[in-house]
Amino acid sequence: MRFFALFSLLFVPFQLFAKELNTQIAFIPDVHFHDIYADFNQAGFAGIKLNSQANPVAIRSMRTQLHSTRLFNENYFALIAALDDIAARNVKLVALPGDFTDDGQPIHLKGLKTLLSDYSERYGIRFFAIPGNHDPVKPIRTAAGKSDFLNNEGREVAIFSRDHRNCKASHPETLFCDDGIAHGGYQEIISAMADFGLMPNNQDLRWQTPFESNQSTLLERQYQQCSEDKKHCVMLPDTSYLVEPIDGLWLLAIDANVYLPEFKNNQLTFKGSGNAGYNKVLTEKPYLIRWIKQIVSTAKKQNKTLIAFSHFPMGEFYDQQSESIKGLFGNNAFQLTRKPTNRTQSALAETGLRLHIGGHMHMNDTSIIRTKTNTLYNIQAPSISAYRPAYKLVSIKGSEAKVDTVLLNSVANFDTLFPAYKKEYNYLAEHNPDEKWLADILDSENYRQFTLQHLTGLAKWRFIPQEWPDSFKTILLSYSLHELLSLYENPTSPPITKASGTFLNRVTLFDFIRDFYLIRNAGSLAFEDIPKIHLKAYKLMAQQINTMGQCLPRQVSKIAQSVDVCSLQAGLSKALTIFEKLAASDNDRCLIIDLNLKADKPAKICASQ
Repeated sequence: MRFFALFSLLFVPFQLFAKELNTQIAFIPDVHFHDIYADFNQAGFAGIKLNSQANPVAIRSMRTQLHSTRLFNENYFALIAALDDIAARNVKLVALPGDFTDDGQPIHLKGLKTLLSDYSERYGIRFFAIPGNHDPVKPIRTAAGKSDFLNNEGREVAIFSRDHRNCKASHPETLFCDDGIAHGGYQEIISAMADFGLMPNNQDLRWQTPFESNQSTLLERQYQQCSEDKKHCVMLPDTSYLVEPIDGLWLLAIDANVYLPEFKNNQLTFKGSGNAGYNKVLTEKPYLIRWIKQIVSTAKKQNKTLIAFSHFPMGEFYDQQSESIKGLFGNNAFQLTRKPTNRTQSALAETGLRLHIGGHMHMNDTSIIRTKTNTLYNIQAPSISAYRPAYKLVSIKGSEAKVDTVLLNSVANFDTLFPAYKKEYNYLAEHNPDEKWLADILDSENYRQFTLQHLTGLAKWRFIPQEWPDSFKTILLSYSLHELLSLYENPTSPPITKASGTFLNRVTLFDFIRDFYLIRNAGSLAFEDIPKIHLKAYKLMAQQINTMGQCLPRQVSKIAQSVDVCSLQAGLSKALTIFEKLAASDNDRCLIIDLNLKADKPAKICASQ
């Protein structure tokens, strides 16, 4: 590795006249890969036999999926569809910015490795991975499992690792034990994914880490991590690396996971890294910031094109609406704890990085962080396992990078598992009707519609109960916007015309909340799934509420007597304003960024938009 570094420094003058870089890199974060064909036969779990499948499937329930921000099963087919699309475009470089698995289980890591290796062999695609907070969940292997696998009758059963307390206690009919479902740590991640950027490869022109050793083992890539009270310190891995896969292109993979150790009941454990992100990197991994600055400086001297990627966002992901969101939903709602502080964003921009692509939030968004010396573009790539499924494609020509969004509207075989879900639905209808989900999702005609229906169910089952004010969690969810206005005396509001009344009558409060999450997740990509009549109704509703003045409930309304309709009015006004701001972003689909580290030219929105 030192030879590569020395070689690069000796030949800087000649590299200034290298041929113009012309290449593409695909970025697919948050795959959350679950091998639906994983074999648990030794544990006694046979899975579900589907008529169309030669092998049984080991899948998790639809009920669980509709309470989760990501899919667990269909993303198997979505990843194949994305890689097929990438291969058809003749793209040879693919980055995986974290959460490539859904908890680092060895059995799913094995399946992922097999799939990626197949595409490498068939199409010559090279993969570059960096861990996220789900791979690993904790830095060391931990006993774990899932209690929501479906058996052949549509009933949920549990599979846990053999060292888990559940397996030590007993073996009931609904419990199976298999070590392949444990949460793998860094060692398990590296062992499975070494060929995908995490270890040196003789195909690369350059590969290095933040550490000065020969970097050949995980033990040589460690730093000291202490608990918050500084009483307990351990050595933990950091898998960050810089790679030059082709002449002139540097990919900087940053391991921004921070796991704080803590001792409970005389045992070492760790806090998860999901809410830590770059705020903790600044305080716990300052060497990474210094290393990034050195990489930027060297890239500038050697005329290299530098793109950074990691799992966590470097910028704000709510279009500067975080404070407004806090005001309505609370400080910790909408995963606001994951937002980098202004200080953190400035520190990251001051490293000199121009382009960073992250995941974690399952959102399509672009944030621009400006300081006196640099402008950093943080691209939030959407997840293929959530609405709206897509990946980012960066096309580099010369010093310009076109960051485009490739949509996965159609995914072959996305409905393969529907017969299994029908078994689950029928089982719930008979044994636990309160947990019965909306069967409409099984009417989805394509994958895009399936993820939309998933988010609709997620809003109903999780988001509204957990995130929205109490005044929204009532029978009013089924009310049209026109009916909501009828709860108030509106002496100062403009009269509603027949046409306007039609708009307001056709849109319910639940429609608005669902559309709110569509915009939050997908940004401008969501407009294709939000009827224009909805957008007109929201604009008209905002005008009506904002001209009401003091809240005056209609006393003749029974709802007004049983629900705090004044809180609803104030909350809806704020929510409509936030919706409008989130919907105004125009740079989240395709952007052209000049990566010349010696200049700071503003980005351009692609003409095709």
